[in-house]
Amino acid sequence: MVKKILIIVMAMFLSIISFELFLRYSPFSYGVSPVLYDKDIGMWHKKNFSSYAIKECYNTKYFFDENGLVDINYIYNDERKDVLILGDSFTEAIMVKNKNILHNSLWKEFKGKYNFLNYGLSGTSPTQQYMILVKKANLNNVKTILQIINIDSDLYDVDPKNIDSFSRPKVAIKFISVEDYFIIPPRKQGLKDKIIDIIGSYQIYVPLKKSIYFLKKEVKKFISNNKIKEKKTIGKKMVNLAQNWLQIEGAIYQTKKLLKSKGIEYIVIINSEKKDNIEQLVKILHRYSIPFLNLYDLTSHHILTLPSFSCDKHWNDEAHINLAKYIFKSGIIK
Repeated sequence: MVKKILIIVMAMFLSIISFELFLRYSPFSYGVSPVLYDKDIGMWHKKNFSSYAIKECYNTKYFFDENGLVDINYIYNDERKDVLILGDSFTEAIMVKNKNILHNSLWKEFKGKYNFLNYGLSGTSPTQQYMILVKKANLNNVKTILQIINIDSDLYDVDPKNIDSFSRPKVAIKFISVEDYFIIPPRKQGLKDKIIDIIGSYQIYVPLKKSIYFLKKEVKKFISNNKIKEKKTIGKKMVNLAQNWLQIEGAIYQTKKLLKSKGIEYIVIINSEKKDNIEQLVKILHRYSIPFLNLYDLTSHHILTLPSFSCDKHWNDEAHINLAKYIFKSGIIK
């Protein structure tokens, strides 16, 4: 019996090793996880690291520096002020060639007048981005914070209740009012997180992650299909996003408050396809006198073109270059 168990375990081990080698040295490579557990944010980019972002429509090498930031494509100048860019995967943009990512394209447009640094992190909303400013950013030499808010997704991601227990841990903030809030730290690094970090260094991580999400989705679908249709309809009518908007406003207010105390200007770029969301966010930005660019107005009037990758809708190289050109021409960064 013991011999049979050892044979099965050995066979499984060899199968995993074989599958890992196959993925690593075949056209079916998926890349590895770009992040590790972080006690302050929940996850943060691996430091001094490079790998490939791989999907059906791109295969791009990305680079992170010694601080875990998306790497710069120029020589940092200590005599120049910094412009920090906050955002989610659209800002992080590991699927875009490094030289074309927004921060590097902006440096090129401004001809090195400022150092543009990319603090984008996939899966974050304005609450996590505020904590990134507090915990990760050195603000001593910063002139401007430029934040890209994808409000259509952030409106839901900003709610602490929507943080998936199967996903990487994330810090969250619960706002009672814009002034009154408490921080919900990321869960402590447990065995699950340690195992994920180990597996995340291997090619098998991505197909394993996809399999888990697929199974989870199917389970949700099964449960949903077994609910009474009337109950589902009632549930939809009861959705109230007032608290979600409070979380968005609180994060923006606290970011503005922090930056004002340090004499740093704050600019927001709104990325949204929903006019109601845009109008609500614009009201908040006007309330706190925060300058902004509304990408919907620019793209709908064909002033700016922001093409995306066909397989996941993230902005492609051309979009990052175009946005950098427009930001420069707009004069919003003095």
